[in-house]
Amino acid sequence: MKRLAAALALALLLVAACGRTVGSKCKQGESLCATKSTALTCVAGVFVELGCQGPLGCTRYQDKANCDVSAASEGDRCLGQNDEEYACSLDKKRALICKNGKMDRYLECRGKSGCALLGQQVSCDTSVAAKNDPCKVQGAAACTEDQKEMLVCRDGKFAHHRHCRGQHGCYTKDEAPACDETKSLELDECGLPGFVVCSVDGQSELICQGGRFIKARACRNGCTVIAGGRGGIDCK
Repeated sequence: MKRLAAALALALLLVAACGRTVGSKCKQGESLCATKSTALTCVAGVFVELGCQGPLGCTRYQDKANCDVSAASEGDRCLGQNDEEYACSLDKKRALICKNGKMDRYLECRGKSGCALLGQQVSCDTSVAAKNDPCKVQGAAACTEDQKEMLVCRDGKFAHHRHCRGQHGCYTKDEAPACDETKSLELDECGLPGFVVCSVDGQSELICQGGRFIKARACRNGCTVIAGGRGGIDCK
């Protein structure tokens, strides 16, 4: 029965599309399903093909095509009927936006939540990013995929912000990226004046001054991070 139903659905699509191809003349507002994943829609008096790569594919509704464009690939045709038409890439790792009739990259969604559409709006997890990834919120933070750096959004792109050389690297704290700087190198960037950490080789105590870690004193018997940083450091 399932095979019969599928065959009937395909037959209906073929009947609907019979004699209609890309470039055929049409009336404004006319559309139909060409296959389960493509539609023909009327643009400037002729049919053009539109990909329906979302989970619902292409279905008929009131003699028109209902085309699920929630998923797409870069370069796919889009109609741009809304001021902001979004889609997610097929692997849900990238958010796309319709520009000049084609789907273009909008954001990289490297975080575990990936890309999702919420109604007409796109949700993109940018808590994990790479340098030069596009970003929209000035000052927003992200971790690199190797968890060794924290990045920050500057002028539309993610850029280096901090090295996270401590045990925990760059991690999520209270749903926001955080950076473990309890082990650092001299001249690494820092943000909290007076913050004391150990050098990576464990031979020195460093202190944050003027936005950089500088050597405060030597630790002849080593510098130790206590309780993963929660207990400060011990320089002997």
